[in-house]
Amino acid sequence: MRQFILLSVVAFLAACQTADYEGNENSPYYLIPVGSTLTLTRTVTIPAEQVAVFLQGGEVVPAGRTNQYYPHCKFELIHRRDTGQTVQPDDFEIIKVVQETSDSVALDSLQLAQVSVGIGLNVGMDHGGASLQTYRTRLMLRSAKQPDVYLLSCGQSAYPSEGQHVSIMEIRKVLGKIFTLQLAPRKS
Repeated sequence: MRQFILLSVVAFLAACQTADYEGNENSPYYLIPVGSTLTLTRTVTIPAEQVAVFLQGGEVVPAGRTNQYYPHCKFELIHRRDTGQTVQPDDFEIIKVVQETSDSVALDSLQLAQVSVGIGLNVGMDHGGASLQTYRTRLMLRSAKQPDVYLLSCGQSAYPSEGQHVSIMEIRKVLGKIFTLQLAPRKS
């Protein structure tokens, strides 16, 4: 009997938690559904010897000019070339979505790093050390016309006790008019 009550309470709490963020584009827990479409609305050029461009505030920005503490995205190709690469306007199917966090701690000249996938809980963390986490959402992309395009990752850095993943609305603000995002219906 005790197990039945415990399972009932757990199921009820899980249902309540889902109701809080399911469909809420402002929630950092509402993931972009697989099968959604990311549409590039204009030509984007990836500079020579690079595989990506960065976006922040609705604009393409140089790699070293993104503010890591605010939402930003990285649009990536598979292959690096010695000449610039042009990505034409296209619809990219989102075939996989992953939320992850990565830890980095600077100790003088030593850099230690750790990556975890999923939702983490950090209780009682203070800011005494130099530890930051990057909260990243990775969208794996597919296009028959441009198979070299494969990833859009969006995130921001923060202290573990203050950080969260970027929401769909924040991603849309980062992308501005360069990309549009059409969400697929959720599968039941």
